[in-house]
Amino acid sequence: MSQKYALVINQYAFPREYGGITRNFDMFSRLKDWSFSIISSKRHHLTGEVMSSVDKRFSLVPIPAYSGNGPKRMIGWAVFAAEAFGVGLFKRFDVVFASSPQLLAPVAGLALAKVTRKPFVLEVRDLWPESLVTGGSLKEGSSVHKVLKFLEKTLYQNAAQIITVTAGWEDHFRSLGIDTSKLNVVPNGADLAEFDLPETKEELRAENGISGFTAVFSGSHSNYVGLDLIVDAAQQLPDVNFLLIGSGARKAWAQEEVEKRRLTNVRFHDQVPKDKMVRLLKACDAGLHTVSPQSVFDKGMSPNKLYDYLASGLMVVSNAKEPLKAVISDDEVGAVVEPTELVEGIKRVRDADQATRDRWHQRARELMTNRFSLQASADKLQEALDKAVKR
Repeated sequence: MSQKYALVINQYAFPREYGGITRNFDMFSRLKDWSFSIISSKRHHLTGEVMSSVDKRFSLVPIPAYSGNGPKRMIGWAVFAAEAFGVGLFKRFDVVFASSPQLLAPVAGLALAKVTRKPFVLEVRDLWPESLVTGGSLKEGSSVHKVLKFLEKTLYQNAAQIITVTAGWEDHFRSLGIDTSKLNVVPNGADLAEFDLPETKEELRAENGISGFTAVFSGSHSNYVGLDLIVDAAQQLPDVNFLLIGSGARKAWAQEEVEKRRLTNVRFHDQVPKDKMVRLLKACDAGLHTVSPQSVFDKGMSPNKLYDYLASGLMVVSNAKEPLKAVISDDEVGAVVEPTELVEGIKRVRDADQATRDRWHQRARELMTNRFSLQASADKLQEALDKAVKR
């Protein structure tokens, strides 16, 4: 079979040298019969730093500096979309693959597909603009909301295939009149081989200065991830250590709150590349997945951090019982509880006996081997790309 080429447009796709969103690279690098290049932003959207990469498959384009969710951020979306379109015109490809959020990046992908008469594949990782409304960042019925709703429907209608990260969003697409036969669920995942280290847990704990029962949160410190719930839990559980890895708009608040409350069991760590992240995770005991309650989450989610926790051998504590119902259930790999029951969930995994921990660990290995391996997800992605080209 001849080699095919995919052009990937994702403003927030980080090169492997950086910690963060590497979903597109991880999946496309595992495809058979497909080569790829990625157009993404030079600016790290969480820290603001200017990134670079030695990987020639990445084209990093500059965008203006910004902070928060103000007009400068939206200007950055438009600048990235324009630059991605310009860079893409000089690329060779058989399909244009664009990822949301934000929506202007896929608009650039759709424009390239139209100009070059190539199929357009849309990846939907977040239901914009609905999640912006439920999260309080956008007023429903506003002029910006109306524009984003129009773009959302236009992108869905023109996509040859649509990639979603979780099942459960079908009704949303049906409500917009979209043919759900072109939906492809490609969940996030992890590669167990990347988490197979020669060092023991004790050696990794000594290396990273970790002691006692430690619950780790890894990922974006954004407004919707429930950092306030973690800080509250740390105050109520002084015998549990909390390690928060990452950066984002809410991190400064969390650091100030920890200092104000004089909590000595919370430690913050900057975002790190994947290999260092693995070493940190495997030195801990439980992985925290928390979200602030939002109705849009109840439609389903597929959080990257969850699969990293499972691959690391960690017990999982999540307060997203309804959103994760298609992924894991309570007492399957830890405690999956209601939004306000985070403390109870942490207590349960802390106090679990060894037989229970062994059962959770075995189930986690089964899930990561059979359902949530990166290669399995990459195979599903390839099927969608092949269908788009044939269509």
